[in-house]
Amino acid sequence: FLSVEINYPSEFLQNWDDIKNRSSQDRERNFTVYQLVKLHNKIFAGKHTNVIEFGTDRGGGLTTISKFIKENTNVYSVDSFGLHADEIKRNVSKHDEHYHGKYMPFTKKTRFKDFSYIQMTENLNKILINKKSKLETLVGYFPNLKKEDMDKIFSLKFSFVHLDFDLYKSTIDTFNFIKDRLENNAIILFDDYNLINQEGVKKAVQDLKIDLDKGIQTQSGQLILFN
Repeated sequence: FLSVEINYPSEFLQNWDDIKNRSSQDRERNFTVYQLVKLHNKIFAGKHTNVIEFGTDRGGGLTTISKFIKENTNVYSVDSFGLHADEIKRNVSKHDEHYHGKYMPFTKKTRFKDFSYIQMTENLNKILINKKSKLETLVGYFPNLKKEDMDKIFSLKFSFVHLDFDLYKSTIDTFNFIKDRLENNAIILFDDYNLINQEGVKKAVQDLKIDLDKGIQTQSGQLILFN
């Protein structure tokens, strides 16, 4: 009787068909990314902008950002891409119960088997170059990036931030990095905020004392904040 029916834009559905087999998000969470990118484009129309995604995985969300972001936007991607799994494992906290024990998806043998972040970057830059934009992929366990990579983002202001590192400490570290590097009216999207197998994200938001009245919680488990 009170069911919901969304008329998804055809461009979103075409993109979802392209990325769904390599996305860690479901369709609803990816639709949130799509809508926020569109909103971002309206807010910052005519301006040069920088956007960043922490936790790119195999590039589903990043592809959505790159396809629909406006012109003159530099895109930055930060992830370990399976190359720093041992360091991630050492930093799993008591709040990350889903990742205790032997289970760890962030490895070259599991999630990133047969995946090339270099090829992903090349493919997305073919899209972005037509929009006078560029993607730079920074590989490492944040914030322990190579100095030259950290220098690329250290002095920037960001208009859209996608935080998708899953874990308590990583969420703390990324938010503390970006909180003073946000444009006025910037959009910050926390993935996994209300997901039952990613409890560390919500605990991190609580410990950061983020004012939830400045944001929106989605039915698909995300938290959206506005600067």
